[in-house]
Amino acid sequence: MNENIESFFNENSEVKISENDRLEFAKQSLFFLWLTCAGVVACYIMLPDNEAVKAVFELVKIGALPLITLVFTFYFPNKN
Repeated sequence: MNENIESFFNENSEVKISENDRLEFAKQSLFFLWLTCAGVVACYIMLPDNEAVKAVFELVKIGALPLITLVFTFYFPNKN
């Protein structure tokens, strides 16, 4: 177990990800984040008095929705 990590990788090796793969990953990430947020909002509408649902709704409202906006504007910039 005393292997050196450099022995597993070439000195000039690098990971290359195509633009299409990045775009596909962004689309999938945005879709599943949106799906999660939509589910939380639906639960909040159906169970507005549940404290756990309120807490998760606030977490989504404060954290996830701005994250979705940042990812969306990074991968899909406005091209004039």
